[in-house]
Amino acid sequence: MDKVTCIVVGAGPAGSACAYTLAKKGIEVVLLERGRRPGEKNVAGFVLFTSVLEHLIPDFRKRAPLERNVTRFDTVDINCGSVKTFHDYNYNFIDDPISFTAFRSKFDNWFAREAVKAGAELITGMTVTDLIIENDRVVGVKIDDDELYADVVVGADGIHSTVAEKSGLIKKRDPKKGYLVVKEILDLPPDVINKRFQLREGEGCCVEGEFIDDVNCVYTLYTNKDSVSMAIDCIVDDLKEKHVKAHELLEKIKSHPYMHSLLEGATLREYQAHMETIGEPIRPECLYGNGVLLCGEAGTMIDIWGTGVPPAMLSGMMAAEAIEMAIRKNDYSAKTLKNYINYLDSTSLWRTMYDAEKQMACKMIAADIMEKSMRHYYSYIEREPYPFWKNMYLQFGKDFTPIFIRWIVTGWLHVSSLYSTLYNRITKRFVGRYHDWKND
Repeated sequence: MDKVTCIVVGAGPAGSACAYTLAKKGIEVVLLERGRRPGEKNVAGFVLFTSVLEHLIPDFRKRAPLERNVTRFDTVDINCGSVKTFHDYNYNFIDDPISFTAFRSKFDNWFAREAVKAGAELITGMTVTDLIIENDRVVGVKIDDDELYADVVVGADGIHSTVAEKSGLIKKRDPKKGYLVVKEILDLPPDVINKRFQLREGEGCCVEGEFIDDVNCVYTLYTNKDSVSMAIDCIVDDLKEKHVKAHELLEKIKSHPYMHSLLEGATLREYQAHMETIGEPIRPECLYGNGVLLCGEAGTMIDIWGTGVPPAMLSGMMAAEAIEMAIRKNDYSAKTLKNYINYLDSTSLWRTMYDAEKQMACKMIAADIMEKSMRHYYSYIEREPYPFWKNMYLQFGKDFTPIFIRWIVTGWLHVSSLYSTLYNRITKRFVGRYHDWKND
């Protein structure tokens, strides 16, 4: 019977971060990966926010397979009649970068190898089919006909996690209620990318937003050295109800005048489609059990916009801290492993997960407020009191205002609108009569 201190299932960002942290602490850890190499099944590029990785590997920029330093973040909502944009070009990021574009296929492999250098054992081509459970505690994993025992098992095996399901921490997810994700890598010459996205050499751009049509979807577009990565996330039920195919929707987005101006002449390099469950609420009590922890997507640590790599790495680090404490106590029960949640509480992970949708929504609300305010300011004919502040409150402030104040402000807005309407009508009537009398 083979036994190790810790088994980490899945050599993605969460699993490799956990294995790397454990190995640096001198703790025996085996990292299992079902692919022939980590990252083998990933096509898409992604934006890597670097704070977590920099904490783990301070000199990662010298060695990691990175594409471009992201200096520009655009939020763009597209529909047939209009395009609303929010551009954020930050020149400070040129010398002090906070994020890079990269390919998961390259990055995952590199990161897992860093864990190996730190002392972890990586075994590829191994698919975990079940868990070994004794006395209501996870004590190992089954790999086809083989068994491997451990004091603690970490599930970092993605959104369709065998560890999460077999341990009973998270029920099997219904694919009909998930997202169908379609990804493409499109080749474009570097000079064309720089010109169209208003970038300089080595700089990158991240564009994300909603495409509003018969079937609404979320899309992302990232610039790489000599290509762009594009992906759309569609709710499966919406596609079935509207009889729309995801790849046709992707082509429709690409043919929109706004997108066409960015992608004209691009040629397809790679294509992938798969299922995901994004935006589920995180339930802390489902992240730990007797002899088992869940990290990354296995624990639904991915926000509504699909930003999963930094949260995954952070959860892997904190899982390693909880395992170290369990080793010191020689207790791998849920009571001790619950400290995993305390370690997560010490970070900003929960806030990041819960606020991701608000952050993106605020940008588009700002664009919508400016549009409606401009309509009022430049209508000339009708006098509208306080158009900017009124729209600011109605679309943003009312959700963050105590209810008793909300009643007062809402009542005041209605009264001011009524006053404005009456004032405009009375003014028009009397001014018109005055001019008629004067002309007579």
